[in-house]
This record gives sequence, C-alpha cells and structure tokens, in this order.
Amino acid sequence: MLISHKRTTLYLPANRGVWRMLTRRRTYIKAAGGIVRDPRGRLLLITRNHRSDLPKGKVEPGETLSEAAIREVAEETGLHNIVCGPLMLKTYHTYTLFGTRCLKQTSWFAMSADRAYPIVAQTDEGIESGQWLEPAEWRRRLMRSYGTMRIIANHIKNNPI
Repeated sequence: MLISHKRTTLYLPANRGVWRMLTRRRTYIKAAGGIVRDPRGRLLLITRNHRSDLPKGKVEPGETLSEAAIREVAEETGLHNIVCGPLMLKTYHTYTLFGTRCLKQTSWFAMSADRAYPIVAQTDEGIESGQWLEPAEWRRRLMRSYGTMRIIANHIKNNPI
C-alpha cells in the first residue's frame, strides 16, 4: 500500500495492523476519479488551486465507485459521454481539514471520451482549467504535483490505458 502525506510517500505492507494504525482517530473517506483518454491517445489534466491534478471527488451515499468517478469527471470538467473502464489503482493520502484528521482512499478508473471536448472547469471547486495532453507531457506535469499524482503517473507509465 502506498500512502502520501504532504511531500512524503510511503510504501506500507497491506495488512490489518497497518490499516488499524492508519484509520485510528481518522475519518475515512472514499473517493473516485478518472484517468481520461481521448481518441487521439491524449490524457486529460486539470489545474486545481495552481497544481496539476486529475478529476476526482467523494463518493455519495448509494453510489458505486465507478458511478462516482463518472459523476465527478462530468462535474469538474463538463465532459459527458464518458465510458468508464476498469479500476486502474487505488491511492491513499492523509490530510487535516478544519481540525479533523482524514484518510482518503481514491479509486482511479480508466476512462475514455468519444472526442476531445473543450473542458469547462468547475471554478467553485478551485479548478482553473483543463487540457488534453500527450502522455509524456501529462506525466511530466503530474510528476511535479502531489505525491498521489506522482504515484498515478508512474503507474500509468508502466500500465498504459
């Protein structure tokens, strides 16, 4: 299990003891997001709060992970007609929000768009822009972002969608 906190990424064995340690006194949050490819093979990248990021968000009650991923991609980018493919990986990161310690698990799905629609950024969520990038440039930008984004960039390099 890889877990990211601030600028540190740790590899931890996935066992019950480690899980209990991570979830103790933390609010556990499930989220889902998409790694979206257009027909030309370009990948979607958004800029959120001045950092390269991918569309994602919390799972709402009654939603499956894939339903949440599709909804979040649509909300944050304005994209529709998205086809959700297989689960690619799960990432975990910790943070503190308003004094509450949280552990967020994000399930990342491979997705495809039937064409490279213009991105309509959800500005009330801090999203400034979105663009379609060639895989090498997409990876380069994610490698300079959050720890979980670096994990995803490396995973996709070794397991292309």
